[in-house]
Amino acid sequence: MRIYFLVAILAIVTACNKEAALTPDPVQPMYTLPQGNHSYDDSIVAFHKKYDSYILYKFTQYDYAYNYIDKRTDSAFVADPTSIPLALQFMKQHLFSFYPDAFLMKTMPFKILLASSISRNGIPSVPAMAASNSMLAFGYANSTLAQKTPAQTKQLRAWLNRAYMERALRVGAINIPPDFMVPIPGYKNLQEYNKYAAGVVEPINEKLNVVTDLLGFIELATGHTYDELTSPGHPLSPNVDVNGQVKRRYSIMISYFQNMYGVDLQTIGNTP
Repeated sequence: MRIYFLVAILAIVTACNKEAALTPDPVQPMYTLPQGNHSYDDSIVAFHKKYDSYILYKFTQYDYAYNYIDKRTDSAFVADPTSIPLALQFMKQHLFSFYPDAFLMKTMPFKILLASSISRNGIPSVPAMAASNSMLAFGYANSTLAQKTPAQTKQLRAWLNRAYMERALRVGAINIPPDFMVPIPGYKNLQEYNKYAAGVVEPINEKLNVVTDLLGFIELATGHTYDELTSPGHPLSPNVDVNGQVKRRYSIMISYFQNMYGVDLQTIGNTP
């Protein structure tokens, strides 16, 4: 009887252990696509399948403001539904089409928010672009996008590419070219009148640092043709770049992105 009793106890324990070995529930996606049943939703779903990135035209302030470690103090507002197709086309034409797939796979944000506007304390932001570790926000999904002049379109393109690169820099997907910071410009001693002599193109303010310094060059290259940049009165012209430092640092940036990532930033700016 004792043997039968022990066998019975062993069988019960074994059965309990099998029941305890539960399999975890599959991780649920943070967002559900498609967000609607429009013709453009298929392209958004296909984009997510390819890059594992969400394009959202319906989102909350939490989606916009909360980052992994901090919170933004400005606000973004959901897209004008009639402007979403043009906003998607704009991002494809003026951002994604310029970069190799390998670079996009490496740098794509977790989420891209199509916003009608971005503002702080009720005052519209200019530019209406935002980047954090987790997202990129395009704040021109409104009726004004269709009314942009060629010059305004080029400026939007420059702001969009800058914001995309800002997010990539934030998460370490791309790096600052080592030679770009040799020597490090003395930011505290710079004013608007002497910044070009030190090789800086970014506006002089309290936000100027090594990252915004590089982003200023990215915005410059992606928003202007090379002929424009080298014409009199512009940053790469001898009468502005009196010490040749702007051209030196510009060339370092262009070569680094070409050699490291297969990206020609000036080609973006040269495109009509």
